[in-house]
Parts: sequence; structure tokens; C-alpha cells
Amino acid sequence: MAYTVLKSVTGAALLGLVFTACSTTQPSVSSQSLNDIAFKSVDAPISDAQKRQILTSEEVTINGKSYKIGWHTIARTGQVLPSLDGKTTEIFGQIKNEAGVPINHKDGSPFVCKTSKDGSGPDHTTLHERNGQLYAITQFECGPGAMYISRLEKTAEGGLKAVATSPISQADYYGGWVHCAGMKTPWGSHLGSEEYEPNARALAKDEYYFNFTLYFKEGEKALNPYYWGWMPEVTITSDKGDTKYVKHYAMGRFAHELGYVMPDEKTVYLTDDGVNGALFMFIADQPKDLSAGTLYSAKLEQKSDRNGGAFNLTWINLGHASDAQIRSYVDKKLSIDAMFEVAKDMNGKCPADFRSVNTSWGFECLKLKEGMEIAASRLEARRYAAYLGATTEFNKKEGITFNPKTNQLYIAISRVLYGMEDYKKSGEASDKYDQGGGNHIKLPRNDCGGVYRLDIVSGQKDTNGAPLASAMVATTFVGEVMGEMKTYPKGSDYEGNKCSVDAIAEPDNLTFIKNSNLLIIGEDTNLRQIDYMWAYNVETKKLTRIFTTPYGSETTSPFWYPNIGGNAYLTAVVQHPYGESDKDKKSSPQDIESWVGVVGPFPAFE
Repeated sequence: MAYTVLKSVTGAALLGLVFTACSTTQPSVSSQSLNDIAFKSVDAPISDAQKRQILTSEEVTINGKSYKIGWHTIARTGQVLPSLDGKTTEIFGQIKNEAGVPINHKDGSPFVCKTSKDGSGPDHTTLHERNGQLYAITQFECGPGAMYISRLEKTAEGGLKAVATSPISQADYYGGWVHCAGMKTPWGSHLGSEEYEPNARALAKDEYYFNFTLYFKEGEKALNPYYWGWMPEVTITSDKGDTKYVKHYAMGRFAHELGYVMPDEKTVYLTDDGVNGALFMFIADQPKDLSAGTLYSAKLEQKSDRNGGAFNLTWINLGHASDAQIRSYVDKKLSIDAMFEVAKDMNGKCPADFRSVNTSWGFECLKLKEGMEIAASRLEARRYAAYLGATTEFNKKEGITFNPKTNQLYIAISRVLYGMEDYKKSGEASDKYDQGGGNHIKLPRNDCGGVYRLDIVSGQKDTNGAPLASAMVATTFVGEVMGEMKTYPKGSDYEGNKCSVDAIAEPDNLTFIKNSNLLIIGEDTNLRQIDYMWAYNVETKKLTRIFTTPYGSETTSPFWYPNIGGNAYLTAVVQHPYGESDKDKKSSPQDIESWVGVVGPFPAFE
């Protein structure tokens, strides 16, 4: 099969690298006529040389016509670029403190968010066009986190490259935290995330939390766990790239992987990453305004355990709140002890007047204090959801996307394990993840995970019988395409892999090519040596491998843009190469720099 190759580079070649085998700007194709799109497949890498490269499909067929496509690098971590105002230079991914001063390590080297002890590197990147000027907003998955806005130019081959970049200050909201997935909202803003929020009852164990002593002038005494774990939104406010940054406290605090805004511009589905997480839905009071609304958490009723399982969904109302209302609790450093009384369990049971929950923080006995419903519903959204009976058994719930043609949502689950099993841990008997909880999910173990399909309907009510103010409510949760656990024999080209090379493995971020049948699935897996990106046809059920990454990296940030500057693009980030595995295989210091880029150019879809 054919593919485009991007080799690992070193030295000066790192700056402004764009490799492509593509033609120039493609003619526009009406989205109304898009009825057939297919990628040429990429072989699973076998050789050492292939495993050091980005391999991507070199051709796509749309309505019977072929177009050349390839990989184009926008920027890499550590790249030095002019600032947006041209007055200085910036290191792409450099972490800065609350005053905007670069943070350095003890040896004087810059703290750059990349593959190292500092964090995972860049994650979601959104593309924007304002009066003909192109921009990218990139968020970085470190603690402290960072966001950068980069001015882009199109290359002669139709790709995109960064020509200037500047950090986006998050100081007015106590800095950023482990930014993971995101999306471009229907109204054009960047909606980010803050993953793996600090556990207010176990701060001593949280390394990221104490890294924030580097961010604040006052050091450790300035820290508070409720500063982080929220949904940030960035809006470009001028042609020069000025931005407005806010955190939406009304949407709740938990391990935000992604908030996906539906076409009604007010319903948002929110995934909670990690072990024993919840699934949330936020319904804003007004379209295009996420500053106030009602938060809900899902309760599952299992119907089958086959092919990843099948469930009905109902929604528990956690209450209405506004950003300003919750910000007041954050600013005064409300403690968890002000919201909940916690009791020791007695042989797996809770004392009278306490409720048992089992969440990411384990089995707990909680009693809500009087008048703290709204505070708890946002500052401790997962605990409060479990307290009210919601399902908190999901394991590593990841990306979300929507197919408007069928009115179906898709959600990735990286591993069907732990709370999703029935009193088991990786297939062995254990009560760790189910004791004290509802045990709503009872599935066979699948380390390779799967993607689930949710039907979206109108006219629904919450569990109290109150109408839901949205016509886009999920009512089912059904396995769509699952990974395959597999052991390859000694001597095989794929020896050591634990998930099939011909199936998805630990799916992560998702995107849907609108008006087609193609669901794009990225991976973040330690169970295969190399991570892939797939095009999955939801009608024919065919998987096509379209992208592979170098040793130790993952594919993040796939997002489909039907028209940016006259072309369509599929964004992608190759995060932490040589980071999660095969660290010994890097041949130069630059090998560990993450890539931010696009696959394309595709013809624009109007």
C-alpha cells in the first residue's frame, strides 16, 4: 500500500519542517454532493525505519475522483518562532508562570511541555480563520499547562505552517492544568479541557499539584485543588490574534477529556477520563454561551454484554449554576470538608445517614452537608453524581464526535476494564472498583477498548420526570467497533503486541467527516508498539488504517475542518515520541519533540 513518509529530523531541519507529496490548492466540492470518500490504506509498520516515521495515506477518493494528500507539519515543540507582535521570539510549548515569565529547570534549561517528566506535550489544536488570516490554538498536556496561538501560512503544496506564536495567559483563572482533548465550537471558539483534577482528599500524592509551586509567586501556599479541572474556552478577538480566555465553572470539575458541543449550540457532552469516571451532559441556558446551565450525569441500565455491551441511558439532574456563582466558591478556597462529611467504612458498608460511592477516588462513605448541593455539584461533580446514583464505572472515557446524518454520537473507551467489569480487575476477582457503587456495568474484559454509539433523540425527561431542555439527548450506549486482544507468536513481525494490528487499540480522540460515513479514530495505546489512526465506515463496518506514528507516541487531536483557507484538513498531533515506550531507540535529542500538523489538503467542502 502507498503512504507518505515523514522522517525524524534533527538540528536546523526541525524548524519549519513541512514534508508533503501533495498538489496545490484543490478545487471546492459541495458538501451536499459528498456521498463517497475513501482513503488509500497504510500498511502496519514492520521495519525499524518505518517505526521512526510518520506514515500517512497519500491519496483520497471523493465521489470517484482521486486527490493527493499527505502530512504537513505546522510546528514542533521546542521550535523557536517570532511572537505574534514581532517584538521577541517564543519557544513553542514553553511553560510560563503567572507573570508570564518562562519557567526553567534547576539546570537552567527551559520547561517545555514535551516528552519528559514535564508532561505529555501538545494535545488538541484548533484551526481558525479571521478575515483571511489563519491561526491555530494549541493546548499542552502538562502541569502547569499552556496554550499557544500561532499565526499560520499556507505552503506552496497546500499545507499549513506556523510563522509566529505567542502564549495565551491563563493567569486570571489560576493557570491551566493538563490540557487534553478539545474542539472548535460551532461559533468558532476553542473549547479545551483540564484532565485529571487533583483529589482534594489526597493532595500529597499529586506531583502535578506541587509542580504549580513553580507557577505562583507565593509557591505552595497559593495552591488550591479547586483551581483546576474545568473547561477553558478561548476566543480570537482581533485580526492580530488577541484572545479572550475564560474557564466555565458552570460545566463542572472532573477529569475533563473533552466537551463536545452539539449542533444546537447549547447541549454539551462531557467525558470524564480515568478509572471509575462518569458521563456528563451540560445544557446551557442560551446557545453559544456556556457560562450558565444545568449539569446532568448518566445512569446506565445494561441490556447486553456482547460486543462491548448495550445500555439504556437516563439522566440525573445535578442542578443549575453559573460561572460567576461557582467562581465565588473557588476564589474563597472552599474545602471538601465544607461540602461533605466523610466516614470510615465498616467492612464495606457505610454508617447510617451516609451514602456509599465508588469513583476515581475509590470507595467512600459520604454525607452532603446542608446547603452545599450546588457547590458540590460543580467542585466535586463526580462524587456528587455518584452520591445521587449516577454511573461512575467508566474506564478511560475519551473522545466524542457526532454524525448529523444519523443523529448518533460516538464515544471512545480506551480499555473495558475495572469498574466496567463485574467485580473483577483485569479478569481476576476483585471488589475494588464495584464495592459501594451501583455496579451498573458488567462486561467481559477488553484491554483494547472500543468505540460506542449513542442514539440522540428529543422529548426526553430526567430521572425526576422533568423535561430536558434539549432535543439532542442520548438515550443508548452501544458498542460499535471494538478492539481485539491478540497474542502474536514468537518470530512474528508483530511479536509483543497485545492488540491486533488490524483492529483499533485503546481508541482515544474521534472526529466525523460530515456528510460521509467515515468516523476517524485515533489511538493512545501501550498494547501495540505503534499507534494508528483509522477511517471507519459506519455503514460497511470497514476499517482503513490511514496514519501511523513513531515509537512511543500517540495520535491525538484528529478533527475535520471542511474549509480553512480554501481547503479541507484533518488535524493531528503526534504526541511524546519515544515517550511511552522505546525510549532507548531515540537517536538524537530532537527525536522527542512532538509534532502538530495536518493531513491534506483536501478539496474544500462548502
